[in-house]
Amino acid sequence: MIETVILDWSGVVSDDLEAVWLTSNDILKGRGAKPVSLEQFKELFELPFMNFYKKIGVKITEEDERQRWDRVFPKYYNRVRIMPNAKHAIEKLKQDKKKIIVFSAHNQKLLLDELKSYGLQDLVNEVHASVNDKREEISKLIEKHEIEPSKTVYVGDMQHDIETANGAGIKSIAVLSGYDTKEDLEMEKPDYIINDLGELPGLIEKIEGEANG
Repeated sequence: MIETVILDWSGVVSDDLEAVWLTSNDILKGRGAKPVSLEQFKELFELPFMNFYKKIGVKITEEDERQRWDRVFPKYYNRVRIMPNAKHAIEKLKQDKKKIIVFSAHNQKLLLDELKSYGLQDLVNEVHASVNDKREEISKLIEKHEIEPSKTVYVGDMQHDIETANGAGIKSIAVLSGYDTKEDLEMEKPDYIINDLGELPGLIEKIEGEANG
């Protein structure tokens, strides 16, 4: 039986790629660097987020980056929307009595604002955001919420998410609606791949059925 569902936010629940790209370009320009195209951004972007700036050769501290992000990202709220099928999927997971935890690098306050705007605040049990490196934080998450890895799935759209889940002994589910390509995700050997969050409830039912069989 799957008891806990860990969800990454950006690219999984929230369609915020354009807003993240525009915010990143504003920060780059503020540091005297040239903006990048959306295609270039998708090629360069990775987690932990500070690696993106290192690739471009921009020197910025994590604290400075977060302060700039807090100021700039809200300018592009009109570019952010919930992923198709995401709310229905989360409602179904809640009906099935799954504990739902959001685990994200996105700013905690901004994420909570988005959560409320999407009408998900009563469906998600916990939000653990503003995470720099999920590989380092996953053990704390497991301990804090008394998560049993064998009864948990972790859904993410980036290699970093799959690496984090696999390293913690949690079933990893790669979703193709976000930042990394299918080819990139397959390199980390996820346990399952889905197109979007709408397929998650059915996949969990399949996983549980195979376990019971």
